[in-house]
This record gives sequence, structure tokens and C-alpha cells, in this order.
Amino acid sequence: MSNYQLRFGVPSLDIILELFICIISFLAFSITISVIVITLSRKSSIISFSRVLKFNSSLYLPLIVFYLLSFKLGVYCLSFSRKNDWIEKVLYVLFFLILFSCQAYFLFYKNTENSFTKRYKIIILFIYFISLTYIINHFFPIDSYDKYLTHSKTYIYLPTKKTIKLRDNSILKIDSAISINEYYSNKKNLEKDLMFTIYFNSPHKDPPFSFKALDSLNEFGGSSHQPKYKELFLKKINDSIKIVLHSYSEKDIDTILFVRRKIRITQYP
Repeated sequence: MSNYQLRFGVPSLDIILELFICIISFLAFSITISVIVITLSRKSSIISFSRVLKFNSSLYLPLIVFYLLSFKLGVYCLSFSRKNDWIEKVLYVLFFLILFSCQAYFLFYKNTENSFTKRYKIIILFIYFISLTYIINHFFPIDSYDKYLTHSKTYIYLPTKKTIKLRDNSILKIDSAISINEYYSNKKNLEKDLMFTIYFNSPHKDPPFSFKALDSLNEFGGSSHQPKYKELFLKKINDSIKIVLHSYSEKDIDTILFVRRKIRITQYP
């Protein structure tokens, strides 16, 4: 099962696209099965293709409309609070059960004299139930954070040197750096092996430079380098940290001193 955690309540575009592609794919699958069943049964005179579209659309289009409205209104939450997460999860599943029940009721609202039409509606309703189950499971919300997490400390560092001129005359601007240490009630916090993230602005999409800790023994594991930030893994975090910039600057190598300026503590209920 794929879980999507969303701390700030705004779904990312790739999640939204995946969700709607998933719904539309199930709709297309249901229509395809409908056409195959009707063709093999030679009942096209009883259920036309327009009725196939009508029946299937009545199931899947309300689901699309619901998600569109929820994203627009900002009421669709992909992560639950820790206090009442079990209540929220029950309500989440209950909502879709009510939605399915209402759709099934309106699908059979009018008495259908033809037995084949009844059997056909049962088939597409079963496909829709499987589709809905998959969507609920695949996009099921998770807890907003670990239930054992008590608080976290965010260490904010500022560089003593904020601009560096590169060989191509472009300017690299060093903004700041942060390191977050999380504390849990079920294990001892050793305040080591932390991520040190450096934020910068550069005109290069593929930055022609890299950051390394001056004390190579303090750095471990790999690192992540993005166009706007660089993540280093350090064994310990001090009040000041020296970082070496390997680049195509006039000196090729620059040393940047990051000094701790603020500590922000976040408490979790």
C-alpha cells in the first residue's frame, strides 16, 4: 500500500494527477468490460453504448467531482492528527461506504424489468466497488507524525560569507542552513548522525559545485544535491560548522563558516 503523507494540507500536483489518472483508468476499464459483456451477450439492442456511458459515469464522475471540490475547498486531508486518528480513519472509510451505498441505490432506483440489465448493473457495481477499495487503500491517509515523537529542535545557521563569484561570472548566494533533531519517547536521543541542509540560489540548473564538510571525519554516508539545496550527513552538529565549497570559482575552493544563530523547538501533543 502506498501512503501519502501531507504535512501542510496541500496535495502536490503529482499526487493529484496520479489520483485522477487512477479514477479515469478504472472508468475506462469498466466501460471496456461493459462493451465486451454486452457484445458477447448480443444485448446491444437492450443496453446501448450511451446507456453504458450513463451508468458508468454515474459512478465515477461523482468521485471526481468530490475530489475536485475537496481540493478546491482545502478540506481533503491526506494526513490525520495523532490525537483522534482512529476516529478520523473510521469517518474516512464510513464516508466512502455511504457514497457507495447512495450510488448503488440510485443505480437501481428505477425498477428494471429486464433481467440482463439488472445483472449488468451488478457487474459494473462490483467493478466500481473494487475500484473504490483500491483508491481508498492506495491513497489512505496516515498519521501526520510518529506517535512517539515528543518534540523537535531546528538549528538555524547563517553563513559568514553569503556570495561567491564563479568562474563564469555568475553569483552563488548562500542563504542559510538548518539541521533538525527529533526526540522520541520510546528511544534515547543521542543528538548525532543528523542531516545538515544548505540552502542557496544559483543560476545553474545543474550546479557546477559541491559542498563538503571541512572535517571529513564528521561526514558520513552519501549526500543529496538539488538545484536549490544540498544535504550533508554529519555525525555531530556544533555551534559552528566549516563547509568547503568545491567549484569553478576564481579560487576553485572556498571555505564557508556556518554559525548557529537560532534554535526553534516544536512540541507535539
